[in-house]
Amino acid sequence: MISKDTLLSIHLFGDLNPKDWPISIDDLPPGSALVGGSVRDGLLNKLSRKPDLDFVIPENAIKFSENLSEKINATCIKLDEKRDIARVVVNGWTLDFARQAGRNLKDDLLRRDFRINAIALRLDGNPEIFDPIGGMEDLKSKKIVAISEKNLIDDPLRILRGFRLMCELNFELDKKTKIFLKNNVDKLSNVAPERIKMEVLKIVHSEWRSSVFQTYSELQLLKNWNEDKMPFMKLKREYIFSKELSLGSPLAKLICLLSDEGLSVLQFSKNQIKRCKKLRFWLNRINNFGLENLSEDERLQLHIDLEDDLPSLILFLKERYINTWLERWRDPCDPLFHPSSPLDGHSLQKALDMPSGPCIGELMRHLAKEKAYGRFCTNKEALDTARKWTLENSPFL
Repeated sequence: MISKDTLLSIHLFGDLNPKDWPISIDDLPPGSALVGGSVRDGLLNKLSRKPDLDFVIPENAIKFSENLSEKINATCIKLDEKRDIARVVVNGWTLDFARQAGRNLKDDLLRRDFRINAIALRLDGNPEIFDPIGGMEDLKSKKIVAISEKNLIDDPLRILRGFRLMCELNFELDKKTKIFLKNNVDKLSNVAPERIKMEVLKIVHSEWRSSVFQTYSELQLLKNWNEDKMPFMKLKREYIFSKELSLGSPLAKLICLLSDEGLSVLQFSKNQIKRCKKLRFWLNRINNFGLENLSEDERLQLHIDLEDDLPSLILFLKERYINTWLERWRDPCDPLFHPSSPLDGHSLQKALDMPSGPCIGELMRHLAKEKAYGRFCTNKEALDTARKWTLENSPFL
């Protein structure tokens, strides 16, 4: 009779679907094992179509990766020459190869971050799950347990990764692990900014359950990059059912986690920083003065600034505004939520005999505002409004 463990190993191997991999298992040296996220996600039935594959091989990982890349016409990237780690990228697949750390596979797994990431699938002969420290039990109990505090300190990014795994998997942090993270938060400052940025992006694109808010408030993992201290709890809708609000949630989460200066220090793009600044500005404006007290010009500017990112703002609004704002934003013809001038600059110049310059832009904004608030219905009325505006502003043109 086939044992339960053997059956599980066979199922995991089948779910990983090696026939689709860009390499054959026969290409791997004896003693190779698959480790890390793909093994964990396979056991959780969360595998993507092309999961990242992390292999531990006995020796010469970089040399092996270079030779393999030539064989399959792939790109090879040296990730860490000292620790002998390389990456092979081909046809949308990412395969990492690392030299085994320590005397054997168990030694290697004991040096990893969390027990759920220290499960291996041995690939010699029949596939066999190797779980020396109880990672599979943690998967069953939905717990994230650090192997040791020292392992976290060896690579402080693991401190942030623990929180990221909690968000992605909807697991709880083990009590002792939470203490490890909290006691070593300041060590994150020693990690390269681009590495922190990549973890943050994974965090904001993951689903946040209710425990995420409480845990982050306790740990304040990114406090060194969030001096503005925007209240994290203000983003109250952790369960987001509409597609639009789901698309808006990453930006909303990002301004909870990082200040504008923090975004810059962590090397986010100029466009990401610009979008966050605009969202943060309007949230602060609404919080300080109330949505009902915004002037017509302010409401128009809000919708100009946040036309594409309005779902991110909606996530912070009072309940009574949510559905109405979302419905209006869904309507591309809504003149306030998607403001535009009914007449383009060329048409205005020709009809009013106006020169090009900033005044055309001011006039188009005025027309967008009048259209947004329903003060004309036809293009003829819009042109009459434009003529009136030019007469009133002629001393300044």
